[in-house]
Amino acid sequence: MGFFGSLRQGWAFMKEAFAMAKADRTLLKPSVYSVAVGILYWIAWIAIIIGTDVDFETTGGQVMGALATFGSFLIFYFFMGMTVNMVDVYVKGGKPSVGEAFRDAKQNFIAIVFLAIVSTLVELFAKAARRNARENGGAAIIFSILAGIVEAIWTVVSYLLLPAIIIEDASFSDALKRVREISKGNYLMIGIGEIGVRMVTNLLGFVVCLLLFGVLYFSFDVIGGTAGTVLGIGVGGTILCLFMAFASYLRMAYYTCLYIWASDVKDKGPNAPAPLPLARVMNR
Repeated sequence: MGFFGSLRQGWAFMKEAFAMAKADRTLLKPSVYSVAVGILYWIAWIAIIIGTDVDFETTGGQVMGALATFGSFLIFYFFMGMTVNMVDVYVKGGKPSVGEAFRDAKQNFIAIVFLAIVSTLVELFAKAARRNARENGGAAIIFSILAGIVEAIWTVVSYLLLPAIIIEDASFSDALKRVREISKGNYLMIGIGEIGVRMVTNLLGFVVCLLLFGVLYFSFDVIGGTAGTVLGIGVGGTILCLFMAFASYLRMAYYTCLYIWASDVKDKGPNAPAPLPLARVMNR
C-alpha cells in the first residue's frame, strides 16, 4: 500500500471515528478534558518559571524541565486511558461512561505513571540528541536521526501499551509483553495505520492553521483593538483546542480498535472479527 493507499485508510478511519463521536459525544470528553487540563498545567508551569527565574542550563533547571515534561505526559496518558476505556465499551456494544472511564484509568494509575516516565526519558534523549546535532554537526546528526527514529517507534508503542494497560488491567511490564506478542505478524497493519492517521491529522492541522491565520488576520487587522484581541484569542484558541482534542481522540480510537483486533487474532485465530469501525476500513 503506497502513499495514497495509506491516506485513504487514514481518511476512512477518521470518518469512522467521527461517526462514533457523533453517535455518542461523550467519547470526545476525555480528549477535551486533556487539552483543557494541559493548558492550565502549562500556564501554572510558566508562572513558576517566571517567578523563580529558572536557568534551564543548570542541573536544577533541567530537573524542573524533566518534571514538567513528565507531568504533561501523565495528564495526556491518563485522559487517553479514559478514551481507551470508552471506545472499548462503545465498540463492544456498551454505553461509555466518563465516571467508569475515570475509575478505570485511576485503577491503572501506576502503570500509566511508568508509561509517562519512559516517554519522558525518550523525549529528553531525543531533545539532547537534536541539541547536540545543532551544536556539533557531523556524526552527531546521524545520532540525532537515530534518536528521532527511536522516539517515533516509542510513540507508536505507547499508543498500543495504553489499551493493554486499560483493557486488560495489565502492569507496565505485562503490557510490554502483551504488545510484543500481539504485534507479531501485524507490523504492516500497524505501520500503515500509523502513517495514514498521521497524514490525515497533519492534513487537518494544515487546514486548521489556514483557518487560524484567517481568524487572526480578521481579528487583529480588520477589527483591531480590544474587541479584535478578544475575538482572535477566543475563536482561535477554541478552534486550536478542538483540533487538538479531536486529533488525540482519532489516534487513540484507532489504536484501541487495532489492539482489540490484534489481541483477538492472537487469542482466537486469524478469522477473529475486527471491531466494526476498523473492519469497515479494512473491508473485512
